[in-house]
Amino acid sequence: MSQVDQLAGKGPLVAVSRATVWGFLALAVAAGLFALAFGLGGVIASLTSGTTPLTLALDHALPAAADRGSAAIVSGGYDSASMVVSGLDSGTVALATIARVAGVLTQAAIAASVALLAWRLLRGRAFRQSLSLIVAISGAILLIGGLLSGGLGLLAAWMTADQLNGGSIVSGFWPIIGTVDGTPLGIGACLMLVGLAFEYGERLQRDTEGLV
Repeated sequence: MSQVDQLAGKGPLVAVSRATVWGFLALAVAAGLFALAFGLGGVIASLTSGTTPLTLALDHALPAAADRGSAAIVSGGYDSASMVVSGLDSGTVALATIARVAGVLTQAAIAASVALLAWRLLRGRAFRQSLSLIVAISGAILLIGGLLSGGLGLLAAWMTADQLNGGSIVSGFWPIIGTVDGTPLGIGACLMLVGLAFEYGERLQRDTEGLV
């Protein structure tokens, strides 16, 4: 009997628990395959067409055309613009491509970790030593992948803004600014700490069992 069965007990709860875990497993596999297929497919399509999709940061007021109805805009602005750019130098294209690939592989790796954890739970092996390792590795993947994707993407955006401005940083339309989403980094660090806590708990349990 697997640990899902042992925790849920006998009866309908067993089927519900196993069905829930199977659902997480199926969703994780589908998410990983989707990320790889569409993410890497988009990267290949961009490289083939010689274009690079980017999101650049902005700091401009809304245009006059945005306020022509019965309602009046008191204040407002827009802080980003999504675009597809061609004619970038090879260094910028390389950085943007690496950032996109890192983001795709990070998503796929996290989905694989969730699928592996669900599979081990179904087989009754989730709460062995591998649990802490899976959680810690997932956190490290999210942390490193977030740093690569966010950092390189930001650098590629700066280089793109410089080229769109014609080399003028002061008078150009595109400012050399940007932000990096720290959410994946924070979640990755937390998962690594949780994995270390699990490892400490497992070690403490083994020591306690040895004393008994």
